[in-house]
Amino acid sequence: MMLLVAAIVGMTVSAQSVEEQKKKIANIKKSSSYIYAEVTTTDQQQAIDLATDMLNQNVNEWVAKQKKFAGANKIITINTNYTVDQITMPRANMFRAFMYIKKSDILPADNVEVKNAPTEIALAVPAKTAKANPVDNSPRGIVIKSLLEVQNTGQLSEKLKELMTNKRITEYNNLAGLKGKNLADYIMVVFNKDGIVEAVLSEGENRTNLKTGTADILTNYKGRGAIGVKVNK
Repeated sequence: MMLLVAAIVGMTVSAQSVEEQKKKIANIKKSSSYIYAEVTTTDQQQAIDLATDMLNQNVNEWVAKQKKFAGANKIITINTNYTVDQITMPRANMFRAFMYIKKSDILPADNVEVKNAPTEIALAVPAKTAKANPVDNSPRGIVIKSLLEVQNTGQLSEKLKELMTNKRITEYNNLAGLKGKNLADYIMVVFNKDGIVEAVLSEGENRTNLKTGTADILTNYKGRGAIGVKVNK
């Protein structure tokens, strides 16, 4: 698999009325000229960070299929835009981040020095079958049980804060924030563009889907976002 490096050069926050934003977002989703990511959580900055991470993954996935990028080891993106709006709900206020970029603003950049660059993750393919990791009362088991209970990124955000406060975990971050670290040390919580948690993957080179008890890998979830969680052992 080609290793692709994406950098965001120039990020613009859209300042429009709510109706203008809705109309523009709808047009972008219908257009084949854009790549986008959308995330809803209870924390505004986390919504932005997760949408950024998901957009980078979507860009890398699109680039890998384009002939004009064949042989390129790096890419650079320009004019990335995003909008954030607040959604009032019965139990909590949610923040929705919508991030997008025009495909024509994605360029090969083999000879450009790229800083703060999130990288597409290529993981080893595990065996076809694996035993489910038992959920017990160990520090790891308690964390896994807590993560398996969450259904969306809003719940995940609150649960991670609780686990940090109780010192059950030492760290959590999106894939961009984990660049340069050993991903095998982290449980991966995978979610889709609507913020629904689809999988919780165990630590290790050969991961297990803790929801199903079967072998799984992060690259099976193209176009999704992920949060790495490190257990305090």
